[in-house]
Amino acid sequence: MRIVYVEDNLANVALIERICQMNDDQLATYNDAETALAGIHPGESDLILMDLHLGNRSMDGLQLTRLLRQKGIGEPIVAITAYDTMGFGDQYAAAGCDVYVRKPVSIRSMLNLINQYR
Repeated sequence: MRIVYVEDNLANVALIERICQMNDDQLATYNDAETALAGIHPGESDLILMDLHLGNRSMDGLQLTRLLRQKGIGEPIVAITAYDTMGFGDQYAAAGCDVYVRKPVSIRSMLNLINQYR
């Protein structure tokens, strides 16, 4: 499986790298929205994992998701966020995310999530 992960926290990237190694999945990572927007193209991945808070960048994960959808990216996008209060789920869906999961994520829950898209 080809997975893209947009995340600025190296510890979170390391966790997903480990999970991908366990399943022999290919992983491409981007640590900022601008690079991800330029580097992600339709049909090149099977699943996109999207951090929604990308540090002090000019674009957050929701804005990036909207732009990816406008660019023709149809692959599933999973929002990964620490924000889970009333109304946020609607914002994630409106931006084009298929589903969201709350941080911190466990290895087991991420394996299960990825396997749902396999």
